[in-house]
Amino acid sequence: MFDSWPGGSWEATVRYLLAVLLLYLAAVWVALIFWTYRDIRQRTRDPVLQTVAVLLVLLFFLPGHWVYLIVRPRYTLVELYERSLEEEALLQELEDQKACPTCRRRVHDDFLVCPSCRTQLKEPCRQCGRPLSYAWVACPYCGLEKAPREGYGPRPARAPQPRQFATPGPGRAPASPAPRPAAQPTPAPPQGRIARDPFGGRATPQPSTADPDDGPIIGG
Repeated sequence: MFDSWPGGSWEATVRYLLAVLLLYLAAVWVALIFWTYRDIRQRTRDPVLQTVAVLLVLLFFLPGHWVYLIVRPRYTLVELYERSLEEEALLQELEDQKACPTCRRRVHDDFLVCPSCRTQLKEPCRQCGRPLSYAWVACPYCGLEKAPREGYGPRPARAPQPRQFATPGPGRAPASPAPRPAAQPTPAPPQGRIARDPFGGRATPQPSTADPDDGPIIGG
């Protein structure tokens, strides 16, 4: 009866079964380690978390793998990137939707008046009828120049500004133009002493060679 067991006896059959089971568990263990390493790399770039996840499965096998499935990040990096793109697209779409300045309700870009409060939003082009913004000076579709609005004349030309000098820095007095030097009178050439005639005669100039201690010289 016992000779019909594979391997000749039931002990050998049990050993064969245990060897096959261990090989199977080892293959599953290695596969779980590889799967955990690849999965954690898709969910985070932190090397510490990657190492902890791999060691958790390496040391505790199936219980460690179950713990990893519970505490791992919910979304992968690709999913997070796609979600961020969707959020940016949604925000951009909300920003592109304009609102009426009076009732704050959503209006389209081609509305001339608000359908809720009849506020004038844009003005039609006189040639093609397209809606034009009030800030435009010409129609971008047909090139027609807009007519000036009522009550607004043409934009005046800017007057020329006077030339300004550089402002002095702090602690320095402004430089004032230097005054022109006053014209100095031309000195008269030195002349001698004039002798007056007591009898009413013409005064005769005398050279200034006399001694200053002497009295005045009177010509005869």
